[in-house]
Amino acid sequence: MATRLKTDQRVLNVLIYAGAGVTPECLRQCTESLKRLVGSKYAVSHITPSTLKTEPWQSTCALLVFPGGADLPFCRELNGPGNRVIADYVRNGGAYLGFCAGGYYGSGQCWFQLDDPSQDVKGPRELAFFPGTCGGPAFKGFQYHCEMGAKAAKLSVRKEAFTGGQAPPDVFKSYYNGGGVFLNAEAMESDGVEILAEYADRIDFPSGKTQAAVVFCKVGQGKAILTGPHPEFSGTSLKSQPDIPGYDKLVEEVTADESARLEFLAACLSKMGLSLSPKAAWDDIPRLTTMLNVYCQGGHLESLLNRLTGRSYAVITDGSIWLEDKYGSDMFHLEWTTDGSWSTNYEPRKSDKVTWRLNVGSKVAGQGDDESGTEFDHNIYYASLEDFRMLESNRGFSTWKQALRVGTQDPWCPTLSWGNHLMYGDTVTSTNTLLSSNPQLLSKLESGFTFTATRQVAGRGRGNNVWVSPAGCLIMSTVINHSANVIASRPLGFFNYLAAIAIVEAIKGYDHEDDIYQKLDVKIKWPNDIYVRDPSKPNEPAYVKVGGILANCSYSAPNYQVVLGIGLNTNNAQPTTSLDALLKWTASMLDGDRPPPPPFHIERLVARIVTCLEILYDHFLRKGFSDEVEALYYKHWLHTNQIVTLEDEDGVKARVLGITKDQGLLVAEEVMEDGIELNSWKGTGTMFQLQSDENGFDYWKGLIKRKV
Repeated sequence: MATRLKTDQRVLNVLIYAGAGVTPECLRQCTESLKRLVGSKYAVSHITPSTLKTEPWQSTCALLVFPGGADLPFCRELNGPGNRVIADYVRNGGAYLGFCAGGYYGSGQCWFQLDDPSQDVKGPRELAFFPGTCGGPAFKGFQYHCEMGAKAAKLSVRKEAFTGGQAPPDVFKSYYNGGGVFLNAEAMESDGVEILAEYADRIDFPSGKTQAAVVFCKVGQGKAILTGPHPEFSGTSLKSQPDIPGYDKLVEEVTADESARLEFLAACLSKMGLSLSPKAAWDDIPRLTTMLNVYCQGGHLESLLNRLTGRSYAVITDGSIWLEDKYGSDMFHLEWTTDGSWSTNYEPRKSDKVTWRLNVGSKVAGQGDDESGTEFDHNIYYASLEDFRMLESNRGFSTWKQALRVGTQDPWCPTLSWGNHLMYGDTVTSTNTLLSSNPQLLSKLESGFTFTATRQVAGRGRGNNVWVSPAGCLIMSTVINHSANVIASRPLGFFNYLAAIAIVEAIKGYDHEDDIYQKLDVKIKWPNDIYVRDPSKPNEPAYVKVGGILANCSYSAPNYQVVLGIGLNTNNAQPTTSLDALLKWTASMLDGDRPPPPPFHIERLVARIVTCLEILYDHFLRKGFSDEVEALYYKHWLHTNQIVTLEDEDGVKARVLGITKDQGLLVAEEVMEDGIELNSWKGTGTMFQLQSDENGFDYWKGLIKRKV
């Protein structure tokens, strides 16, 4: 009997609703606070109404958050199918957090501004996590799109409601603007309702015996917390309102209780089962790097500068060189201080765009020690790049010729050049986004130009997913200029597959003198994920995701510019596991007396991925997705003969057979139970071809669902 492989379904995402009704300020404050408190454990990202209603987000979502704003647009967008998705998610073990408007929306009834016919809102709400009524504003004076009614609301916390988790404060002042009170909440204990905090000051809305400002609701197997005030708002982030009397005092009072606010919000998250970031990290807000160092190997500096400073792109102002992309999202200030021959003074220019300082050639490989103060050692990177190039050259590419079954008389032996130019930033939004969203800059970069970072604050995944990218995660994006002349026979759809093979082969070929790396159990999940054997479950063949790939494409004649983004948990144990953990576990299983191998050097692994990717791409240009490359892909993937459900085909069961060699589509054959042996299937001959961009593959459920 074949052993059934399992994948470990981890809840990785905190999803914040970003549809109509949510104000930009509420979205910003909510996002920043959640990133501070749980950002090292989960990907804190936004979810659109369309994604919420159509994508399979529930299985990996730890918490769904509805920020403040106005709840009527929520109703218009989500009543019916959308709310059923949310309710099913929570009742089946999910968690919902609603701030202010999100609190009204999560209640059974919403009563708002009943004494003002021009603004009153009264009616039922479908979610009804709190079975009663949320009425408001709790305090008079609210005005839409204005801070006039805002105040620092004093909250009295019921500490007895928080046991075994983060301890909350006794009392603190929270930003408030129009939120409600949960009527008669004290009488709903039998319905699973607990009061977590009350308004300490007398409110203006009759509410029963208590003034419930924050409530916890047990909903089936799940949980919900609803608030009237805004404990997610930081006083330090509030903008000055000089025209509003008393607003400076509000800011001062909320800011004074910043620590207490965070402790309360952390206690709420802990009560809903979320893991918190270390407390020391709560105040460690990631700040974007303003300087991007561009390193150059050998004599390639001049060619890069010539490409970047072409007249059609560069603007020279007062001796400063600016790269202004009229179609892009960013602005770049070019600096070159390698030998003092060109050094410019940086003065920010007024612009709505983010400005980055490109320090080109500031540390050319081989010129002394790395004194840049960065967390990425470019000397290790370039030494490793040369090591792998020399290894392949000395072998005459024998390893790859064997793997790709190239004949001994085949002259194929490419001169490796990718990775000569390396750009690095400590903390960036996303390496993929920064390149992809600046097409003029991208068009100046040669194939193999690689951008890496230590941290990303908005790392991108497929669809609307966000990849958690803390320190210890390998983060890189490599540029590939793919000629339009070959696009018909060498389609872009194969780039994810080439990258996946390159990653697996790079991990296994990290150190050619130690065969333990070849024994690491690393797999590919279609179309763009990297999985490894889960070291935390040694007694069962379970697999867990450690990496992902995202390919973005633009066109600038005569090439398609592909930005191939890769994220890979390497040294970081959270949020799933890491290559280091897999390496240590594998070594202990093979030889318990062997000292554990040293941790992966991210710099060396980046260099190995770049060389593997270049070799595979060169072969792809020459021979396409050949039998040999296909065999390498299948050698590592998880899906051979997997039985799946095709949701868009009326729930048909199908067996995964492989991918097509012309367009890279997933091929599955319809199957039916043969009626003789349990869990035995026979093919019907009906075939399906599925495109990765149009279909989502929920591996855990064996479900393929068409994207909308």
